[in-house]
Amino acid sequence: MRLILPALAALAVIVSLPRDAQAETIVKERFGCHTQEVTDRLFKLVMAGDESGFGQLLKGSLATGECRSWKLGEEVRLETRTMTYGCLAPTSGQDRCYWTPLSAIEKAN
Repeated sequence: MRLILPALAALAVIVSLPRDAQAETIVKERFGCHTQEVTDRLFKLVMAGDESGFGQLLKGSLATGECRSWKLGEEVRLETRTMTYGCLAPTSGQDRCYWTPLSAIEKAN
């Protein structure tokens, strides 16, 4: 037991160390938002077929800087990810990241 606790503590430190952001390239034009909740809400509006609601929320979010559009070929940093989203930031600068579908940086097989 005495040997297990220090080993677990060391493992916890290693796991919690920050990881270097990974360089990626946009392969599909998408939008991303600072908060994952706004990104989720936009995609739910698309899935529900609410084009008007989607357009209004996206337009307002782009105007306030909450969201942005990614252009094909743009270089980005992948700072963190979930199963479906990555938090991407432009490689030029220290901007906050934007939650974006991983399809923006993943090539189809």
